[in-house]
Amino acid sequence: MSSILHESQNFDNEVVFCNILSQRDKKELERIFLKNRISYYIDWQKQSLWQRLFSRKGNDRINCFVKINRSEVEKAYGLVKNIQGIKFKDITGDTERRAVTKRALMDEAEDLDDDE
Repeated sequence: MSSILHESQNFDNEVVFCNILSQRDKKELERIFLKNRISYYIDWQKQSLWQRLFSRKGNDRINCFVKINRSEVEKAYGLVKNIQGIKFKDITGDTERRAVTKRALMDEAEDLDDDE
């Protein structure tokens, strides 16, 4: 039986997708993600002392980040872009895009070396 070496592999493809500010919107997002089989993780943010003191008992206000797999960002955005209480995060500066750019530059440099 062969073993898998995990040393050089990176499995962390989780990106912060959005920030949710109300319980109602969180439930709607969860319903859509579960229906479309998109896995997610909710990272709850701690409330400050002032938020805890001045929040009302029946208040719907929350603060959490939703993290999803990088490969499902476009699909997820298309499904939940109409929910009003969601603030989407800019994911254009991700490491995958930077790695592709670096790889393209390296390939271009190799092509220039081959021409000489």
